[in-house]
Amino acid sequence: MAMKEQKAKGPGGRAAAHSRFDNIQGLAFGVIMISFGISLLHAMGLITGQAAGIAFLISYATGADFALVFLLVNVPFYILAVMRLDRGFTLRSLVCVTAISGLAGLAPRLFRYEHVEPFSGAIVAGLCIGIGLIGLFRHGASGGGVGILAYYIQEKTGFRAGWLQLALDAVIFAVAFLLLDWFAVVTSMVGALALNLLVAFNHRRDWYVAR
Repeated sequence: MAMKEQKAKGPGGRAAAHSRFDNIQGLAFGVIMISFGISLLHAMGLITGQAAGIAFLISYATGADFALVFLLVNVPFYILAVMRLDRGFTLRSLVCVTAISGLAGLAPRLFRYEHVEPFSGAIVAGLCIGIGLIGLFRHGASGGGVGILAYYIQEKTGFRAGWLQLALDAVIFAVAFLLLDWFAVVTSMVGALALNLLVAFNHRRDWYVAR
């Protein structure tokens, strides 16, 4: 049986606040883990879900530049963040997404994947991205796109972010079968499942209350 996280308490039993250093190191950890996971998926020729998955599908279907499509796909989610969430959250998310993009592009120069068994690699990549997203969520940011929507809905309704992301990913991968090799899609789905189950089971407000 998994043990629940201990609630962080400050003086008088009140919820402890994160220090600036706490937030910086937590966000840095999340960015690094997500970047590594994305680079691993890319090296294996796989895809991921959420906003990046939407951008990949649009790019494959239309031939449009992926970077431009990814930017446009994220715009509605950042509008939501500005309108419904605090500006600090939006700014931190923008910084994290920019850093993730940069590190994921730099990763091939730092790591070489000579051989990775597809399903094992997809699971490891999914877990890395998942734990990275949890790190961002817990320190007031997201990986952009669908993560912003998932964070907003969880904060307002309590519906777990991982379950929402899993449902949206199911739609993305259903469309992917029309555009990509079936084996690559199935392998990518395994990674997405690992990612979203990790977030669903381990990111709960009642388990972690520090702010």
